Amino acid sequence: MTFKEFEEYLDANLGSKRIFFEKAMDDQIRRNARRQPAKRWNEAKLERAVDRMWTDMARSIYDKFKITIKAKSSDPYQEWVEFFEKNDAIENLDEMMTDLEFE
Repeated sequence: MTFKEFEEYLDANLGSKRIFFEKAMDDQIRRNARRQPAKRWNEAKLERAVDRMWTDMARSIYDKFKITIKAKSSDPYQEWVEFFEKNDAIENLDEMMTDLEFE
């Protein structure tokens, strides 16, 4: 599974993605309020920062899974999916996202 496929899989199967975005945006708004007025970010820049946070988090998780999943079969994508299902990986990610707190 490529990183792009992994992101698409998360988009389709991770119910807590919306929660991550809400929490990340709240965090960015708090950070923005602490900036001097002339240096505060506009809404578009805040959204890009949150998108980058999501991508960084997804990349980190992907890299950890990639080490664990040795996809040498004829269908590596399916091997990843089977790993997720067998190990309740998506359910665990959902739980982690729900419990996630930004500082």
